[in-house]
Amino acid sequence: MVQQIMLALHCKKTDAVDLKSPIWEYITNTYSVEQANDASEDLEVIQGQRGQIVGMAGALPALREVMVKYYRALSSIETRFPISKDSGQMHVSFVWFDAFRPTKRSEQTSIHFEKAAILFNIAAIASQMAVATDRTTDAGVKEAARFFQEAAGAFAFLRDEASLKMDTPRPHDVGPEAAAMLERLMLAQAQECVFEKAVNDQKSPAILARIAKQTAALYVDVLAALGQPPLLAHLDKSWTAHTTAKSGMYEAQALLSSGDAFHADDQVASEITRLREAQKVMAPVKKDLRGVNKELVDAVKALDETIARHLTRAERENATVYLQRVPATKDLPPIVSAMLVKPLVPQLDSSGEGLFDSVIPDNSAKALSRYSDMVDAMWREQREVLDAASDDARLRLRQWELPEALQALDAGSVAALPEGLRQELEQIEDCGGARFLQDLAAQVQDLKKVAAAAVERAEEELAREAEEDGELRRRHGAAWNRPSSSSLNASLREKAAGYRANLVAAADSDARLEQKLAANTPAFAALTVDAAAVQMPRLQAPMVAVAEGDPAVVVATLRQALDALTRLSAERAALEEALKAEKVRDNVLPKIMAASEGHSELFQREIAKYDTLKADIAGNVQRQNQLLELIGTKQAAFRSAFGFDEWRSACESAAAGMRAQARLFAEVRDNLSEGARFYASLQEALTSLQQHIGDFCLTRRIQREEMEEEQRRRENEEARNLQAAHDMARMSLNTPSPPPAAP
Repeated sequence: MVQQIMLALHCKKTDAVDLKSPIWEYITNTYSVEQANDASEDLEVIQGQRGQIVGMAGALPALREVMVKYYRALSSIETRFPISKDSGQMHVSFVWFDAFRPTKRSEQTSIHFEKAAILFNIAAIASQMAVATDRTTDAGVKEAARFFQEAAGAFAFLRDEASLKMDTPRPHDVGPEAAAMLERLMLAQAQECVFEKAVNDQKSPAILARIAKQTAALYVDVLAALGQPPLLAHLDKSWTAHTTAKSGMYEAQALLSSGDAFHADDQVASEITRLREAQKVMAPVKKDLRGVNKELVDAVKALDETIARHLTRAERENATVYLQRVPATKDLPPIVSAMLVKPLVPQLDSSGEGLFDSVIPDNSAKALSRYSDMVDAMWREQREVLDAASDDARLRLRQWELPEALQALDAGSVAALPEGLRQELEQIEDCGGARFLQDLAAQVQDLKKVAAAAVERAEEELAREAEEDGELRRRHGAAWNRPSSSSLNASLREKAAGYRANLVAAADSDARLEQKLAANTPAFAALTVDAAAVQMPRLQAPMVAVAEGDPAVVVATLRQALDALTRLSAERAALEEALKAEKVRDNVLPKIMAASEGHSELFQREIAKYDTLKADIAGNVQRQNQLLELIGTKQAAFRSAFGFDEWRSACESAAAGMRAQARLFAEVRDNLSEGARFYASLQEALTSLQQHIGDFCLTRRIQREEMEEEQRRRENEEARNLQAAHDMARMSLNTPSPPPAAP
């Protein structure tokens, strides 16, 4: 299997920073000069590690080891020496440059910013080690997968820990959005390594399909993240181009491998369905390869050619041997993905480093760790409460079809469209609608003309060669004793005649399809979401109320309740940010070190400062539950007052005609696509035939020239013999008679 290009990340660059002096000064002012002197060796170690990171020199494994040790040292500093702009704390500014935009500079007086940058570089180095690994060997591809998983683990840790604690605004490259995207990218590439190994190990097509399906899903996650702010405007478009190509390729690869599995079971018709679906997936990938590396472009083309070759073979076998009905995609079982990789979080525990133990006792550091665990547990619990509330609101509104049901009160609202029809129409609009069919029909006609011209040239070349052979046969008579062209080119003429017959038969089918397209083009042009929405019946209150309550009041109440629900959602987002900010500001180390006894009471007092926010979150959730209960009651009254279920049925009835047109559109599109594939495969066959005819005619021409040369040689030989005989005869006539004998 040809290996595909994978992405590695550049490390973030930084400026030099003096850590030694501020920490020494802080220890001196807070404790004593003696304790500062005791910590001098530790300060030298940390300052040396920071200097190595500025230089970024050395082999990748050694550089990663320095990064990991420095991160652990930062954790020791974090639990002992507060760094911020606040009075009485260390003022250390860290400067880092953006990994994706190297000229963009960020500066924060925050140890969490420094830790986030180091975590990014640990992951970046792991990705570089993965890309540098030789994946042509079994051990190499496994090692590359492990490095990518380690990179994913570092990015996951960055996303969940350090990135959330940085000051705002956060630099985009180390923000939670970028960390989440990069985690999925590294997992996608690790899964890709697993696929490569599975191919090398000659695993079954069914297994390859499952692995490729998951690879595609991971790349789709990356693509979705790249399409959202802040990454949308921050990263170069080549990232999106690369990810789009990879996601499409592996989706098509999954379909190709699934088709191979069907083929192995003699289910050729199902294989055809998978391969046609694979071609549909590859179509947009091939269409836009701008910004994609040449190696990946070549891989896209190679995969597309493989799919086309398999499809041609499968269609030929089905037409001549199996004669199976080709099922629709929905009739086949889905490809179940197999996730075979996971993030491997690096070992970053600083408990064994022993730094600054003479300054801050280990028991104080451990106490701080316990308190941090309490805060983290509280934070996770409250975030789960907030997430659950948002999920509950979203699911219940979806169940009640809100706010779409209220939007349907407006004439021409797309909310009136049945969901399935709306998706079909959006797909038709995305592909180009009626114009797409017309372009496809024109493409089919162009392919047909090329094929017809190829048949014409093939027959003309055979006829010309046969005519030349006949002319020479008439000229030389019995001396021209080679086999006649008509006896040798019969199979070639039969093939050409067969292809011409195929063209004639296809022309009849094309004519019917063109008539169908021409007759339905106006209807196809109307297959748009907006045009369909206009044809839907309007949801409106009956002339005579059939349920309790004024319909207008019910609508107004629902609108107000939905607006209030939106405000509660925004309030939850603000509460989550407030909770994050309080967590970042929470510094209890001085109080821990000042405590003379146990820390349990101190922890309870400190954790209590979150109670107000927790109460606000609980109140928000309670108000939402009450609001959802009100919405549930009012939406039931709304559906009754407006005859919503009957209206929805009427929409389904009104959509029946459009569904039929959409199905006809799909039928014409599939038929045209099949025609294009037919003529493309016919062109391949005709190219092969022309090659055979060319070889045949060349061979006959060489034979003819050899025979003509032989004929000329014989004629010349006969002429020389005749001349020699003539000369001998003349010599006999001119010779004098001998004298008579003596008596």
